[in-house]
Amino acid sequence: MFTIQEVAQTLKVHQQTLRNWEKAGLIKIERVGVNRQRVYDDADLERLKKILHYSGKGISLRGIKELLHLSEEEG
Repeated sequence: MFTIQEVAQTLKVHQQTLRNWEKAGLIKIERVGVNRQRVYDDADLERLKKILHYSGKGISLRGIKELLHLSEEEG
């Protein structure tokens, strides 16, 4: 399990970027503890790497969401 800070550092993105992706529905994150801290697992990290890749290609969040949905249907 990884914290938002650890994931942001690993992917070299701002924590707010991860929050924005969650808000846009690109990823659903588990929250634990009294303070409802976001925690990420290995599968989340792989999905976030895909999102980052698509984002780096200039694909909109809506487009990324569709690409992820299509890849889930195929897989």
